[in-house]
Order: sequence, then C-alpha cells, then structure tokens
Amino acid sequence: MKNLSESIAFFMKRFLLTVLLGLVAMTSQAQQDIRRNIEIANKIKTSGKYLYAEASSDSLQDAINDAVVMLGQQIVTKVTVVTDMEMKEVNSGDDITYTEVYNQVSKVFSDVQLSDYQTLMLATPDKKNRFYTYFVYISREKVNEIVEEIKEREAETEAEREKKAVEDVKFYYSEARKALNDVRIGDALKYLYWSYALCNGHHVTFDEKGVKMPADKVIETFIDKVLGGVSVKVTSSENVKINEFQSKVVATLDVTYNDGHGPARRVTNLDFEYHDGNTYRPGARVRDGVTQTDLQYEMEEFKFRCIYKYDSSETPKDIYEAVKGAVDKKFASAVKSVKTSDSPTKPQPAKPRLSALDLINKKADYSSLENVMRSVETAISTRAYDDVRSLFTDEAFANFKRLVKYGNASIIGQPAYDFLDFGETTICRSIPMRFMFRNNKQFVENVTFRFNKNGKIESLAFTLSKVAMDDIIGNEKWERSSRLTLMSFLEDYQTAYALGDIDYLESIFSEKALIIVGNKVERTVLSDGIVIRGNVKYDTISKKNYIERMKTHFNTKEYINLNFTDTEFQRASNGEEFYGIRVRQEYFSSNYGDVGYLFLLVDLRKELPVIHVRAWQNDKLPLDALFGMTDVY
Repeated sequence: MKNLSESIAFFMKRFLLTVLLGLVAMTSQAQQDIRRNIEIANKIKTSGKYLYAEASSDSLQDAINDAVVMLGQQIVTKVTVVTDMEMKEVNSGDDITYTEVYNQVSKVFSDVQLSDYQTLMLATPDKKNRFYTYFVYISREKVNEIVEEIKEREAETEAEREKKAVEDVKFYYSEARKALNDVRIGDALKYLYWSYALCNGHHVTFDEKGVKMPADKVIETFIDKVLGGVSVKVTSSENVKINEFQSKVVATLDVTYNDGHGPARRVTNLDFEYHDGNTYRPGARVRDGVTQTDLQYEMEEFKFRCIYKYDSSETPKDIYEAVKGAVDKKFASAVKSVKTSDSPTKPQPAKPRLSALDLINKKADYSSLENVMRSVETAISTRAYDDVRSLFTDEAFANFKRLVKYGNASIIGQPAYDFLDFGETTICRSIPMRFMFRNNKQFVENVTFRFNKNGKIESLAFTLSKVAMDDIIGNEKWERSSRLTLMSFLEDYQTAYALGDIDYLESIFSEKALIIVGNKVERTVLSDGIVIRGNVKYDTISKKNYIERMKTHFNTKEYINLNFTDTEFQRASNGEEFYGIRVRQEYFSSNYGDVGYLFLLVDLRKELPVIHVRAWQNDKLPLDALFGMTDVY
C-alpha cells in the first residue's frame, strides 16, 4: 500500500512539473510574440505607408473596438482632406459638379465596410500590467481604394438626388399652377415656395419661350406676381366690447385675386398674419374670399401679410428639411396696407355669390325659412341658444349646440341666404362663421342648414368650398339628385370629423369596409357583391379599429378641421349609383396636420350613403391608378 501511495505521488509530481514547464514555455512564447508584434508596430509607425491606431482596456473586446473606431476616424479625416483638395481643384476649373458630393463624404463613409485592416496584440494582463493593448493598421493604398469607393457611391447618390430634386421642383410648380386656376392662392404659394426651396443646391432649369432659365429665378418672379395679384378690402367694421375696460374693432375682409387677364375672383384659401396695432398675429384662414381681423383700436389702415412659408405640420418631412436649409426669401409684395377708413361701420348684407347652384331650379318664396335663419343668427350672436330650440329637430339641435361650442363660434358680417329644394328637403346656404381656438388658431367656415318638409332644421354641416361645390353641381351629365346627394354627403363627412360625431361615422362605413393606409388596392371581395381587382401592396385596418382610433382623436384633440378641394369623381361604368371620390384633403388638428389625397368608394343606392373603401395617400394619383371604377359591379 505504501509503495502504491509513493508511486501515485511520484507520478503527480512529474505531471505537475510537465504542466508547469509547458506553461512557462507558453508564457515565454507569448512574450516573444508580443515583443515581435511591438517591433512590427514600430516599423509600421515609421514607414509612412500605413494609417494605424492602438487602444488599451481591461476588456479585450473593448480594446479591439476602440482601436478600430480610432482607425476609422483617421480614414474619415483622410477622406475629408482628399476631397477638400479635389474640391479646390474642381472649383478652380469653374466646375462645381462635385461640390455637393464631397460635402457628404463623412456620412457615406459609415456605409463602407472597413474589413481590410490588420491587427497586432501589444500587451496582455500580467503582474505588472492589467490591460490589453490592441494595434490595428491599414495601408494607405487601401485607404485610397476606400476613398474611390466613397466617391463612386456618393456620385451615384448625388445623381439620384439631383434627378429627384428636378422632378419635385417641376411637380410642385405644376401643382401650384393648377391651384392658381382654382384661386387656391394659399396652396399655390405653398407649392411655389416648396419648388423654390428644392432648387437650393441643384441645377434646375425651366424652358421659358425657348430660353433655359434658372428655375429658382423663374419661381421667385412667379411668387412675387401671385402675391402682387392679391387684394384685400375691408367690407365692414364693428366695435365689439370685450369687457368693462376694453373693446376691439372686428373688421370683415374681402380677399380677391386678379391675374391681369380678367375680373378679380374671390380667393378660395389663403393664410395670413396681420398687425393688430400692437403686434403681428395669425389670421383666420381665408375661405371663399372672407375672413376677419381683430384690431386693438380704430386704425386708418393695418398691415396684412400673406403666408407662403409653412411649418412642419403642413410640409412633407423631406421638403421641410429643404425649406429649413434654404435662404429665407422675403417678398415685399406679401405685405398689403389695408385701409379701414372707407369701410362701412356696420356689417352690410352679403351679396349672393353666383355658383353652379344657380343652375338648380328653386321655388319663388323662402321668406318664412329666411326668418328662421335670422332667429338662428340672433341666437348665435347673443348665445341664447335655447331660444331657438323649437326650430330644430332633436338631433339637429344637438349638433347645433356642438357646432356653436366648437371654437367659440361667431358670425362674420350679415349673411345672405341662398335656398334650393332637394326632394322634401330645402337647403339653405349659408352662415359664414369664424371659429377660434387656443394658441390663436382660427378657421372660417360657411355653415349650411337643411329644413325638412315641416319647416324645421333637420341637419347642418360645414359647406364645401365653392371650388369643390362647383365641381359636383356643374357636372350636368349626372342626375340632379345624385349631385345634391354627393354634395351633402361630403359636407356631412367633413362635419362629422369636426364635431366628433362618431355615431354618424359608424353609420356610413360598411361593416366590411376596406380602410387603406397606402396607395392602391389589392384584390379582395367586399360586401354587397362589390368586387375590386388589382394586385399591389396595401395596409389596412378594420372598421372597428378605425372607429376606436377616431374616438381617441375626438377625445384628445381640441379641434379637427377638414377642408376639401381639387375634387374628382368617377361613376361606376354600369350606371349604378357607386362613385369613386378623390379629393385633396387638408387635415388640421390641435396637435397634428397633414395634406394629402383621400379616396372614397361610396354607395348612394340606399337612403344613407355607405363607404366601402377609404384610402389616404400622400401623392396625387389619377383615379384609375388608385382604383378602377370599371372593376366595380
């Protein structure tokens, strides 16, 4: 037993000795490797042929990462130095093609794979040292290859940017001209300024009578011309008591546009600021030529300044970045001096405005209904709403109360009424009203009232803009009833969002409605035998989720305001009362705003309209590109 124990002890000592000698040999080899690495690193540092970096850390991975990052930073610096030199050479030849290319090289570098560097370990933790030291290097020849790769990539990227900029400039310039035809001066100025800002840093030209001209100069001149065509006149002014200490002068304005080729036309929309005697403040967006200002005291004249540069809530993100980076161009023609001394001191009856509605047959006498409307006017002005309770149906009076509470409503001037008959309903247009919210956000809307056969007001809605209304009523190919139904539907739709009427929205959306977030419709089958063809991607939400989303919006937003312009309609090819409706929708709320195109597929065959498809998109597409009405049956 003793001999066995001694044998085991002998072999254990021999094993441990062998291991110890192996470790000593390994340590010696590691030390030799590190000494060799240090010698190589020193040669690299003095050769002048390499970029290098070294970093130390108590973590090997951190030492590696830090060294690689430091090497990368040197390469970025190297790239910048090289490109700065090349930029000077390029500019000296009066050719600035590559200037923008090299302004962005450091950003593009992050996309280049840094994989051809070499590594050396210079130190590992021991009794005297507790850090890893890592050394990385790359040849200057390889750096030059990276520089060339960056140049090629950035040149390709810049070419794409240049192409898109040219397309966007011309697109928005074209959209501005279309808006100008509809006297949508606010939209025209917005699009023109976008075009102007997008020219910045790009070589864009327009062909002007056979001569190529810089686009920014052409647009600048055009903006100035549009602003110069805007005229503002005070139609009435009235002293309004604010409290026992203060009053204000409420001035009603008529805003028109004349392009020099015909009579002046009332402006469909325009945003502006005005000087109230103390400071500039936002005005209520002009609606069909009408708006109001609140002056601090009686003034012989005041300044009215047209807005053409918008904030991020009304500007696509990529364009807003361009607008922020562009020179803040000032147009003297944007400012108008508006005289108040020649205006009547009290509101005057508004003159009826001719529109396509005048093509619709009317009765001879609406005096009794006009008396009702005068009573409603008085109730709004005095806030004695219950005095006119008997003039409404229950549902209509509930909506009336919602409306007058929406934005501290007040009447503009003295309305002139226009009546027309639609079956057993008589439509009365309209009371112009101003709605004011916190942060001085304001809207002007015309409010339509509808009477039932018993002479009671059965519903009310924000009136479509004159442009949108004329698009519908002026289409004489359709039956009168279809035109009026379509017009009333769009008015009710935009009003439901403003007043938070979730019950109405639930009633008009089909249970299987296709609610699309995107551009086009994929093949699917809807209710009531409606088949939609097409094979493109889309994102949808269910009616239930959409209604829940809208409930949240209504509960959390002080206001929602929709405005429709640039309308286009298409009827089903088989003559059924199905309509594809594409409108330019301005959506504004207390914390969000956007402008885009809304498409609705509406079934008007039943008593109430039914929406089967709702799609919103950023860009304008032809109706057939969005949805083929020939595919509805």
